[in-house]
Amino acid sequence: MNHLITKKPFKKLGLLLAISSAYAPSSYSQVLEEVLVTAQRRAESVQDTPVAITGLADSALDKLGFENANDISAQVPNMQVSGPYGEVQPIFAIRGVSMSDYSSNQASPIGVYVDEAYLGAVFTHGTSFFDVERLEVLRGPQGTLYGKNTTGGAINIITKTPMIGDPLEGKIKAGVGNFGMTNFEGAIANTLIDEKLAGRFAFKIKENDGVQENLGAGEDRGMLGFSAARMSLNWQITDALNGVFKFTHAKNRGNMKVPRAEARTDVRGLEAVKLPTNPYDSNGYIDYTGYDRSARNLDWNQVEDNTGHRNRNDFDMDLFIGTLNYEAEKYSLISVTSFYDTQLDKFTNDDGGPTRLLEIDWYTASRSFSQDFRFVSNFDDNFQIIGGLYYGLEELEMHNIYELFGDLLDPRAAIAKPDLAGQAPFVLDFGAVDQRQDTEKETLAAYTQMRFDISPKFGIDVGLRYTQDTNRLTYINVSRVGLDGTPRGTFLPGNTTGYDQAFVPVFLPPIVSGDPNAIISFLTNPTSYLTQLTAYGLPGYTEGPYTLESGPKQKSTEQEWTGKIGADYRFSDEWMVYANYSKGYRAGAFNSGIYYEARPLDSSYAAPEYIDAYEIGFKADLLDNSLRINAAAFMYEYTDQQFINVVGISNFLENAGASEIIGAEAEIWWRASERLTIQLGVGILETEYTDLELRDTSTLADLDDTIKLDGNELISAPPLNVSISADYDIYTGDSGYLSLNLNANYQDEQWFSAYNDAAGYEQGREDAYTIYNARLGWYDNDGRYQIALWGKNITDEEYKTYSINLQASFGIDYYMIGDPMMYGLEATYNF
Repeated sequence: MNHLITKKPFKKLGLLLAISSAYAPSSYSQVLEEVLVTAQRRAESVQDTPVAITGLADSALDKLGFENANDISAQVPNMQVSGPYGEVQPIFAIRGVSMSDYSSNQASPIGVYVDEAYLGAVFTHGTSFFDVERLEVLRGPQGTLYGKNTTGGAINIITKTPMIGDPLEGKIKAGVGNFGMTNFEGAIANTLIDEKLAGRFAFKIKENDGVQENLGAGEDRGMLGFSAARMSLNWQITDALNGVFKFTHAKNRGNMKVPRAEARTDVRGLEAVKLPTNPYDSNGYIDYTGYDRSARNLDWNQVEDNTGHRNRNDFDMDLFIGTLNYEAEKYSLISVTSFYDTQLDKFTNDDGGPTRLLEIDWYTASRSFSQDFRFVSNFDDNFQIIGGLYYGLEELEMHNIYELFGDLLDPRAAIAKPDLAGQAPFVLDFGAVDQRQDTEKETLAAYTQMRFDISPKFGIDVGLRYTQDTNRLTYINVSRVGLDGTPRGTFLPGNTTGYDQAFVPVFLPPIVSGDPNAIISFLTNPTSYLTQLTAYGLPGYTEGPYTLESGPKQKSTEQEWTGKIGADYRFSDEWMVYANYSKGYRAGAFNSGIYYEARPLDSSYAAPEYIDAYEIGFKADLLDNSLRINAAAFMYEYTDQQFINVVGISNFLENAGASEIIGAEAEIWWRASERLTIQLGVGILETEYTDLELRDTSTLADLDDTIKLDGNELISAPPLNVSISADYDIYTGDSGYLSLNLNANYQDEQWFSAYNDAAGYEQGREDAYTIYNARLGWYDNDGRYQIALWGKNITDEEYKTYSINLQASFGIDYYMIGDPMMYGLEATYNF
């Protein structure tokens, strides 16, 4: 196996547990707070739930300064969050299960739920983090109870619900910070009709002026202009029937971060050769237009973006969730209905510089409906059951325009890469690829989970789910247009050459490469070169006449059984051990990448992925409930893992034949004294692709050249991650108390690509780094107000969160970077 660093991770976990126990004092005056969760569709304590779950109540979220989805991983072991498109579209990875996808129309292996409603569109995942009652993160495949099968885990966001009978209450929160940040949010709730109806209205407005200084055209980048509001009604329809209805509207009118693009085309010795059209200096490496960021003396967070006001990140969403709960003496009947209508329109400068090399106009719209009916028992005996039916339908519309090579290529790039010289005639005035794709995803499922309490100490859970997923490709068209939008031709439908590329290049003989081995091979056996010359006809574009007609429509239906079996044993009220086996499944999906001729289903569609997960763990409340330790060890057998592979300008959803994941994690909470609480989270991963072969993207001409990647580590799977948080009440008085929270999150070295260090991908990684955050707050004893000074990334750590290798097509490596140091002051008033 190919390790980034050498370590014995499981010994480290044992050492950390031993240290935490050794420093536990002998007596305590205060206990840890109990956190209730609904992870198994019943309200129960985290400590009574025999699965790996992290639950954070609203008070903990406030202390941690929780603002968005990117804050989650700081407190959850073996979880990573990257945000290539800012706060709106986070990418989640749990226990090495990740798609690392920047597409807006693919489903995540981590299910995200708001008030039990599944959000399939990944760009909706960052929009509901306000007025939150509780956050739950389940680690491991969810193949029984949840609306959509997922292989990595689930994130449950439970927003606040007005309580019938409660008096008028609410809050106002306002804050300011660096980068021109302003934050204003609030809520008001009241009983509207005695014993019948309560309502709550909540809102959030958050803006900043951009976290990247733009030395080019237009405003600074990474600008946030988010606003959202939610209306909630709690209606006691009859004595037995209750309804909760929530409507959320959210939007963003910011702009996009610009990637840090590092030039990788080696032109050392040719630095002085510059054309008037390519005036940029170089340190020996350039992109295909001759630009080299490293020669521009830019700071880490400075960019030279040429896109001006075209750069945007416009998002809109309307979300309705209706929950009906009928409570009988021995059972409950629950209905959860959801509908959302959302769209994302963004423009990105993907070459990261002032030239027009690669710029993309993205548009995705999604309309989704889901319905979950379930029966939940409340029997008096030792048997309980949950059973339900689920239906989901999502319609996705995608329209992307890839503007390519708007500026002339630097001839030095063609000298450095002879394959590029054969493509140069066709990229001089290529224009743009206009890609359109509509899909439908339909899910039908029946599920049950049964609980057998064999004795007061020993219990067994058995879950089973049948799922039918149908995916339809209802429209597909790939055309070429000018940079002004004028039609030029259509590839799909229309390409009849049999060559799945935009054009047939001029195949230059290997002799021009200067490589002695290539020259000798060509001179002794020129047959392969001559075959390549005639295989696809004369050089030229592969397009046919321009049309907006659809290519072949396709459909795939999968029928799968998933489930779990688990056992748990309680040594006492404070100590539980458990063991689970679960089978996870994620439906297949149509590729959203660009291809230039009609493909059969087996190459236009990524097959489903499967996980067989084995887990053992324990949960313990020790030392008079002042020390809590939850720990688990797990092994995954991963088959047909779906992940994104970038080839040129296109991203393809691929399947890895097989991979394995072994890991462990622990969460420790210690109420050291009345004033001090410490939390520690540790995650350890050992991952490996055991069957993986991908195209060798380091070559342009040979489309059939592949490379074996068995033994590589999985994407976004650092071998070690550690989080620690300490709350200390510095001063306590009659009117309030001053409290300090310090927290840190360490992420080990990790890869952003399945290639790891093969085929020129060796720099597609991030070294180990630690992010430190702090919050100092004054809290009124009556809970009426608080004032807090906060800082995130207070050491201004410079780190990458995402990477794409674009060397073959554009001569660069693409990186997204984390936010710089952020700080601010906020005040909250509760009434």
